[in-house]
Amino acid sequence: MAFSLGQRLRATRELLGMTQEQVIEQLEIHYNISMSQQTLSTIENGKRKVDAERELPAFAGIYGKTIDYFYESLQLPTALPSAPIPKRKSVVTIDLEALTDRDKLELAAELIHNVLQET
Repeated sequence: MAFSLGQRLRATRELLGMTQEQVIEQLEIHYNISMSQQTLSTIENGKRKVDAERELPAFAGIYGKTIDYFYESLQLPTALPSAPIPKRKSVVTIDLEALTDRDKLELAAELIHNVLQET
């Protein structure tokens, strides 16, 4: 069964232990995006599309994921993924201030893993 982008966003948020309120706060503080809880709920339920230029990069930054992560698989994530080996190289800008210490550690581990895989 294929899942929508909204469902993947919700599953990722829940796996990270974040509430909708926390995501909305991060969107406002770090990306200057105002969003109500109702709007986030409609996105996560697939009733509203995500703005690919503003909102999707912001969600990726808040969740510490690449944009590609949300399109890698048709399956919902069931556990925090280990550092995946990228199929292709991509450049992504991440707002480190928006990440928690845990997210920063996971990002560092993923980067180290990727560098070791390339050698």
